Amino acid sequence: MPDRSEKEILNQLFSDDGEKYPVIDAEPNPEVAKEIQSYIEKVEKEQFLAQPITDNYGQPLVSPPAPQQPKIVLPITQNQYLAGFKQKVTESIRWLVAWCGRLVKILGNRADFRKNEI
Repeated sequence: MPDRSEKEILNQLFSDDGEKYPVIDAEPNPEVAKEIQSYIEKVEKEQFLAQPITDNYGQPLVSPPAPQQPKIVLPITQNQYLAGFKQKVTESIRWLVAWCGRLVKILGNRADFRKNEI
C-alpha cells in the first residue's frame, strides 16, 4: 500500500460529512520561501532605543532597557550553609542549603550569602 498522508486518510474516513481537508505539497514555492525568510529575519532582530520616547508633555513613555545584573543575597549565612549539609535529609534546613547551593552554581558571583549578625 503506498504511503498516504494523514489528511488523505481523514478525507477518506470522513467523506460522508462533506468536509474536506486540503492536501498541501511538502515543498513550498521558492519565491514564497524567500519572502518568508526575509520577514523572519526582520522579526528576530532586537530593537534598541537610543533615546526614551516621550509624549507631548515631555513625560517618558518608553525608556531604553538598562542591563540589570542585581546582586542576590541568599537567606542564610555562610556558616549556616556549611552546617546545613550535616543535617538530616528530613530537615528543612538541608533542603534550603541544597537550594542555595544550586543558586550559587547558577548565578556565580551574583549570589552572596547573608552577612553574620553580631
